[in-house]
Amino acid sequence: MQPINPNNALDNEHCLYVAGSGGGKTTAVKKFGRIKGTDQVVFWDPHQDYDTIQQRKVRRYKTFKAFFAALRAARATKRGFKIALTVPESRKNFLKFCEVVKGFGDGLHAKRLHVVIEELPQVTESVGKEVGAYGWLLTVGRKFGFIVHSVAQRVVEISKTAVSQSVYKWVGVQFSRADAKRMSDETDVPLSDILNLNPLEYYFKSPNAGNFKKGRLTF
Repeated sequence: MQPINPNNALDNEHCLYVAGSGGGKTTAVKKFGRIKGTDQVVFWDPHQDYDTIQQRKVRRYKTFKAFFAALRAARATKRGFKIALTVPESRKNFLKFCEVVKGFGDGLHAKRLHVVIEELPQVTESVGKEVGAYGWLLTVGRKFGFIVHSVAQRVVEISKTAVSQSVYKWVGVQFSRADAKRMSDETDVPLSDILNLNPLEYYFKSPNAGNFKKGRLTF
């Protein structure tokens, strides 16, 4: 399957979530609001971090065949859905997941397709240019209706493509000065402010220079 109906009128809404362990990045995906309960969402979720999101149950599949069939049926509708794939964590399986998802792109679909990538560093091969289907989702996928949500503990362990193509950036507590410095450079948030973040506190960077705000996740 190949994506259809390229639509250059669609905005890039890719989002990067970066925080150290316990910093709230997965909680941010679930609760921050970039994903709504009515959205169509697929998850690369090898560690089963998502059971619900925005009070909607996540349907989990443990084979590519079952995942593909569920996504094909769900994407044929205009209703929201939440579908996760949980298979052994490897670069090969990750790129296969992205290739499967890529085939359901449609720039004229009533719903954009959100793609959540958990623990991105574990399936990153190079911190340089991202290649393969994941790189395609980041660089071309926007016009086929994709919105990619990339989740990582350390920004210095992911590709420059994932960072540059994610025009929205959620930055939680950083345990490495190198990570904090990189996110300061990417978001315009002063380095000292990022270094002083506590767990569940964050800065959220929107497009355009200096456009960021501070907040705290609540349950």
